[in-house]
Amino acid sequence: MRHLKRIALLVLPFVAVLGLSGVANATPTHVDGSTVASSRTAALAEAESFAAHFKVDATATYTNFVSNAWTGGLGVIHVQDGSYTYGTYDAVLPASDDTFDTFGWSTTAGWYNGPGRCSSMLRSDDGGNSWTQQFPDLGPGQHFIGAYTSYIVATYVC
Repeated sequence: MRHLKRIALLVLPFVAVLGLSGVANATPTHVDGSTVASSRTAALAEAESFAAHFKVDATATYTNFVSNAWTGGLGVIHVQDGSYTYGTYDAVLPASDDTFDTFGWSTTAGWYNGPGRCSSMLRSDDGGNSWTQQFPDLGPGQHFIGAYTSYIVATYVC
């Protein structure tokens, strides 16, 4: 395993903040500015905590991957071909997991933020050895990544 095996304590403090399940596609009924800011801050904290516990597997055969640092499922895209299993994404990546460990994908094309969801991301250009915050945060829709860039994604209500 490239990182500590899915530490439940890593994400449990954020259940109350993010409190949504399924693919990140719940549309909020009302969100004021303070709610969005605290959700974005919590999402970024989740991604940073996930990165701090991340361990690179030197034997892995991936060129890139997407890790899900939030408490619900994240829609992920295997190949950017316009034909996706669920319309806009190919699979649901469980919380605290990544596309290589979960699906065995050696490359991942991107992820999908559902309506009313944004994402904070950390990016690695060296297979997960180092991570930097990616700007700007991304809104709803499909987000495609390069063949040699990996992402830790944490979504929030926006």
